[in-house]
Formats: sequence, structure tokens, C-alpha cells
Amino acid sequence: MKSKTQILIIVLIFCLSSGLCLASKGPHAPLFTAFYLDSTLGNRTLANQSTVTMEASQSLQPLKSPNEAFLYSLVIPGMGQIYTGAKHGYFYTAAEVGLLVTYFFLRNNASNTREDYRDVVREHVNFIGSGSFEDWDPIEDFEHATQYETWNHVYDSEETRKRTGKWYWADIDPGLKNEPDLDIDFDSRHRLEAFDLRQKANDTFQRARTILGLAILNHVVSAVEARITTKRINARLQSTPMQTKTSPYEIDLQTDIFEGTLAGALVLRKRF
Repeated sequence: MKSKTQILIIVLIFCLSSGLCLASKGPHAPLFTAFYLDSTLGNRTLANQSTVTMEASQSLQPLKSPNEAFLYSLVIPGMGQIYTGAKHGYFYTAAEVGLLVTYFFLRNNASNTREDYRDVVREHVNFIGSGSFEDWDPIEDFEHATQYETWNHVYDSEETRKRTGKWYWADIDPGLKNEPDLDIDFDSRHRLEAFDLRQKANDTFQRARTILGLAILNHVVSAVEARITTKRINARLQSTPMQTKTSPYEIDLQTDIFEGTLAGALVLRKRF
């Protein structure tokens, strides 16, 4: 009951503003001086009904800004469509949530796998003399460690030797620890394990980046589609004929002879 009262108040305010607008457009148009609520149960007599009848729900619905819809969906996919009133905007929002959840899941999985292969390196690499993993580059040195059996490989330079020290995988023959990797036929199973984990981590990181790219694309597509949808809805609202049979409310421009004199009046009609 309270909501119906609020609707009636809004429609009456619109009637007032419409009447003032109509009056201002023509120098001879009389001002509306009364508002009446009429129903089939009422007993008010109305005569000389005009043809100005419009659907209240359409006349009260404002046009939406395509630019605002674009920006809303650019920030949060689907919000521009929801702002316009298009329910398919929820699809873009749901897709965004799904993509972001997948991205963070994959990235977290990749980070854990990367730490696993680094743990294998720390556990199964022995140093010749002094050396510490604390001096290693967390990306470059650990990755190269999975590609070679000993410290004496083509990747080494004087700078990297100072940083990484001399090392070898613990399960190779200690007598081969100073041999170049190209001359070693034995392959460390620990190195292979670390290498496989590193590849798995890199592949998972790549999938996460792909999902993030799809999420960004979802922003752009949603924003563009929101702008197009808003323009289409605005065009439909503007092209809707103003003279229609209405339900449940009608706003009529009529002449009231209830008091015995002719007077302009706007009548809000609700069919009970």
C-alpha cells in the first residue's frame, strides 16, 4: 500500500511538470488547475476527453547516458547494462568473477609449484667449498640450476661464479663435479624433477596470464556493448508512440464540468 502511494505521488508530480511544460509551449494553452483520481467506482463526471493519453511507466522512465554506461562496464563488467536496465549485464559480471577467481587460483598454484622446484634445488644441490643460496638470484640462478648438472656450464661467467659459487647435483658421481655438463652422460634425477616442476610452474603462469587477458577483454567488450545497448534502449523509448491505451495507469488531459464550469484538469486514472 505504501509503494502504491509513492507511485501515485511520483506520477502526480510528473503530471504537474508536464502541465507546466505544455502550458509554456503555447501562449493560449490554459494552466491546469486541478488533479483528480478517477476509477470505475467513482462518480465524478468528466467531459470532452482529449487524445493526450500516455503510459505512466514509459513517461517516467528517463533516458540513460551511453557514456556513463560505457564507463560503468569498463570498471565493472555488466554494471553499464544493469544501469541501463538490461539484465544480460549479470552475465558479464558473472564471467568477470569466474575469470578472476580462475586467475588467482592458477597464479597461486603456479607460485606454489615454483617454490616446490626451488626447494628441490636447495635440498639436492651441494656446494664445492663456500656457497649459499642466499646469494642466488631467485629467478635466474634457480632456473639455470635445473638445466645443468654442475656449476661448470656455458651459462657461467666470472660474475655468476662469484654469486652462485661452485655446485653440483648430489646424486651425480662426485668425481664428475668439475666436468663440463656436455661431457657428462649421467642425468641427475633431482635435476629432472626440478626441471619438470619449473616447466609446470611456467606453463601455469602462462595460463594465468591468458585468463587475465580474457578478463581485460571482458571489460572492453562489456563497455562497448553497454554503450550500444543504452543507445538502442533510448531509441526505443523515444520512438514509442505517446498515444496508447495504458495499464495500469493513464494520464488524461480532460475538461472538468463537476462544478458546473469548464476548467482544465489532469486526471490520473487507475483501473481497479
